[in-house]
Amino acid sequence: MPIEIRELIIKTEVRTTIDSTIENDKKTEDFMAMKLELLESCKRMISDLNKKTHFNR
Repeated sequence: MPIEIRELIIKTEVRTTIDSTIENDKKTEDFMAMKLELLESCKRMISDLNKKTHFNR
């Protein structure tokens, strides 16, 4: 026996422009920090690989 449920829940968030601006600034700072960390990690890995491939003859 089928049962029909008619209910719709809509959730929304209302934010002010100040909050979104601050949040965007934090996201940008986090992104830049992650970018620099990734760059340093890649440089370190490349440097380690170069050290291992040199052979003294």
